[in-house]
Amino acid sequence: MSEDLADLRRRLEVLEAESALHRLRNRFHEFVNTDRWDEIGGLFAEDAELDYSYLGTASGRAAITEFFAAIPRLLPADAGKPFVRQFIHGHDVTVDGDTASGTSFLFATPIYHGQSFVLAGRFADTYLRTGEGWLFASVALDIWYSVPVAEGWAGPERHRMSL
Repeated sequence: MSEDLADLRRRLEVLEAESALHRLRNRFHEFVNTDRWDEIGGLFAEDAELDYSYLGTASGRAAITEFFAAIPRLLPADAGKPFVRQFIHGHDVTVDGDTASGTSFLFATPIYHGQSFVLAGRFADTYLRTGEGWLFASVALDIWYSVPVAEGWAGPERHRMSL
C-alpha cells in the first residue's frame, strides 16, 4: 500500500508542477498582452538565458528585465505604446524533479514601423523550481516568419522584421 501511496504522491507532484508551468508560460503572455513589459523579468531565474533570434538575447534576470522593459522606449515618441498581441498554444512540458523543459507555439500580431505583421514561431523553454516557485531558466524563440500582413509569408524572405 505504501508503494501505491508513494506513486500517487509522485504523480500528483508532477501534475501540480505541470499546472504551475502552464500558468508561468500563460503569465508571460498576459504581461505582453497587457503591456506590462517591466514585470516579465520577474518570471525568470537569476541566471536565466533569453534568445529571441534576430530580435536579441539577454543573460541574467536583470538583463532580461531590461530587454523587455526597453521595448516601449524603442519606438519614436509619437508612435504610441507598442502594440503586439501574442497567442500561445500547444504548451507541452516534461517535469524532472526540480527542473523541466517545454515547448509551445506562438502566433503574434505586432505593429512594426506602422505596418501590421504576423509572426509565428516555437518556444523552447527550460524551467527551474526555486524558493520563488517555478521560473524560466531559459527561453529560446525560433521565429519561423515575421512578415507584413499585406505580403504574407509565401515568398522567400520570411523575416522582414529583421530588416
